[in-house]
Amino acid sequence: MNYLTDSLLISNPAINDNPKFSAIAGSAIYIIEHTDEGAIGIGLNKNFSKPMNEIAEILPLLSKVDPETLLTSKVIMGGPLFDETPWILGRNADGYERSVRNKVLALNFAPEAFKQNQPAYFSICGVGSFGWSAGQLENEMAHFLWHHFPATKDVLEGIPFGPEVRGAVQTLLAMKFD
Repeated sequence: MNYLTDSLLISNPAINDNPKFSAIAGSAIYIIEHTDEGAIGIGLNKNFSKPMNEIAEILPLLSKVDPETLLTSKVIMGGPLFDETPWILGRNADGYERSVRNKVLALNFAPEAFKQNQPAYFSICGVGSFGWSAGQLENEMAHFLWHHFPATKDVLEGIPFGPEVRGAVQTLLAMKFD
């Protein structure tokens, strides 16, 4: 089963005042894959303040991608896990050794994915991710930590959240439907 694969999760605004949830407060997360073994996703609505070339000095893999092939030159803060691991997310259909994919998008960690990126892939780059062990995301959903939205065009265009989420929604619309 694919459960919440290819979905957008938006943190429940009610958790913003609870310090326990500070790592997820205000997050809009695209779920790349969700199986009975767990889930992986990336936050889409927070960016690093430094430009890509400065971040690439610390994480050289980012220097392999031509910024002209990306939807944005901003580097996305993908989440609190693996916060030193760059990734590239896009429509790239090539099967790289280090990737997680669904029917539409692939989250690639392989150096070749950065080097071979094309404008037609509608890609973005980032660092870090979100992850859930078996049953963890289902438990969080049952406790209303997340609002779930299938990542279809009609649903994404109708999401009622404010500007902090709109940018993530627009990015996902461009990646999937432009």
